[in-house]
This record gives sequence, structure tokens and C-alpha cells, in this order.
Amino acid sequence: MKIALLQEPLCFQIVETDKPQVGPGDVLIKVAACGVCGTDVEAYLGHQPRGWTITYPFRMGHELSGTVVEVGKDVPNVKPGDRVVPDGRLPCGYCHYCRRGLFSACQNQGYFSGGLAEYSVYPFRNLVRVPDNVSLEQAAFAEPLACVVNGQSKVDVPFGGVAVVIGDGPIGLLHLQMLKHRGAFTIMVGLLEHRLQIARQLGADCVVNVAQDDAAKIVRDASDGRGADVVVNAVGKADVLRQAIDLAARRGQVLFFAATMQPKVELDIDLIHYKELALKGTYDSTIAQYEDALRLLRTGIVQVEPLISHRLPLAEVQHGYEIARQQQGLKVLIVH
Repeated sequence: MKIALLQEPLCFQIVETDKPQVGPGDVLIKVAACGVCGTDVEAYLGHQPRGWTITYPFRMGHELSGTVVEVGKDVPNVKPGDRVVPDGRLPCGYCHYCRRGLFSACQNQGYFSGGLAEYSVYPFRNLVRVPDNVSLEQAAFAEPLACVVNGQSKVDVPFGGVAVVIGDGPIGLLHLQMLKHRGAFTIMVGLLEHRLQIARQLGADCVVNVAQDDAAKIVRDASDGRGADVVVNAVGKADVLRQAIDLAARRGQVLFFAATMQPKVELDIDLIHYKELALKGTYDSTIAQYEDALRLLRTGIVQVEPLISHRLPLAEVQHGYEIARQQQGLKVLIVH
């Protein structure tokens, strides 16, 4: 089979290798589609995202979907032909957090990325079936959408309240749809007009282009001068973290979704104190939230087709990562 390996920063190579062997509890998947995410791009650039251990050649691709082609003898719940999404986490099952069912916080967690290959093997426990009316391209969004579901679970959205999403990338547009469905007046703050147009298409009540609009004034006008009840920061930049705090209303909630990849960020602690803000971090997801994500796709509550800007074969993976790095589109899918 063919697999794309990151040989060094900014350099993928397509190599031939044997198909993975299937153990008693394993499932071999023919990969259908794999998304490129912001953390992937950071690794592509040579950075070391927290929780990642990068040694070259490095295997990538965690937003994937595919079809089962072979199962081990002890696999009870899937069969060849089933369409599935794999969760790449390999929790230990015995640490403090695993014993409480908090598998995404496992202290000894391993991780497996298999999306940039023609075939990949996963434990059967890591698989979630794709509903019949969800395409495999749509299902490749299960991982990022599950992370969004996890983040959304950490904030209370008042009916008719004002919710701001900072960041017009795929993650921000997923958050936008969730907040809209939860009854908020939604404001998308971004910079790229082609992405803001998609936000309008997906139902944003107000769109702010920070290159020409005064985001703070627009948020105040929408909230009778109070500020936003919920602010989701989906951009990993220090100045955007500060902007999120500025835009929040008194007793507002700020969800820090995107990592900055910086060791320290300065924030106005007095502003947080006097506004009585709730700052909440969010990271990763659980396999149950993969199931939630696929239900959101099945029911049409969340639409992902408008987010797909590029579909490229595995042979063009380098080009796909460059597109994502330069923010030329929205979501790049590597399709097989």
C-alpha cells in the first residue's frame, strides 16, 4: 500500500509499504477520506503540538473515515463492508482518569494516526459506525466535530443570548452552527471574505470582517451594550485571546478552543476579575462524542459539505498541506 510520511518539516514523501497485520481484536480499514486540521499544519511546519511526540519519518492523519475490509477473530461488532470512523486515542484503561471514564484525559495515552495511508488498522473498540445517510467525506468531520461537541458541553448558552465565534476556519464554522442551534444570536468574527460568506450561508446572524469592521461596537450594538454572553476563541493567537475577554459581557463565558503554541500569554487578570468572567479550556473529545457528532451530521443540524474546499488524492498531500497552511480554502480533504 501507499502511505504519506512527513520526512522533515515541510516535506512529505509517498512510500510503498506492506498492509498492516490484523490482530485478534483489530480491524483493517480502507481509508476513504482524511481531513487536514490546524494541529496537523503545526506539525507540518516543524512545531511540536502539546501531547504529540514527533519523530521522523512521522505518520499523520487523524480526521478519517473508511470501510472495513478485514476483521480479527475476536472482533464482535463490525464486519467487512461496514463504514466506520476510528478514534485514534489508545487510553491505558487503568490510570486515575480512565478509571473514572475520562478517557480523553488518560495519563498514559497513546495515539495512532492512519489517515494518510491507503489502509490502516485500529482496535475494534475505537470504531464508530457511520449512519447510512452520511457520506464518508462528511464522516471525516466526526473527529473535529466531536471536539467541538466537547467544547460546547462546557458552556451554557442562554436562549436569545449573544454568542461570538472568533475564527472563520472550519472549527469556527462548526461552533457557529452549534451555537445557532442552541438558540443564540450568532456573530462570526473573521478575516477572510470567502470564509465569511460561508458563515452567512450557514446562518450567522451577523458577520464581522476585522479588516474593516469594529468588532467591539458590533457586539455592543447586538447586546444592548453588554457584550457577548458566550465567546468562542477558535484562533490560536495571543491577541485573539485578549480580544475574546474584551468582547465578553459581565459574567460572560469565554471558551478557549484553539491552542496558541506559545509558552506564555499575558491576559488582563483584573478585567477577568471585575467582569466575573468564566474562562474555560477544552481539549479533545470522547468516543461517545464521536457518536454525537455523527448524529448531528445525520440529522443535518450541522452541515459540513460547504466547508470542503479541496479534494486531493494522496499523491498531492504536500500540495494539500500547503493550501491549508496558506489558508487558501477552508477544509482540505485527502481522498482515496
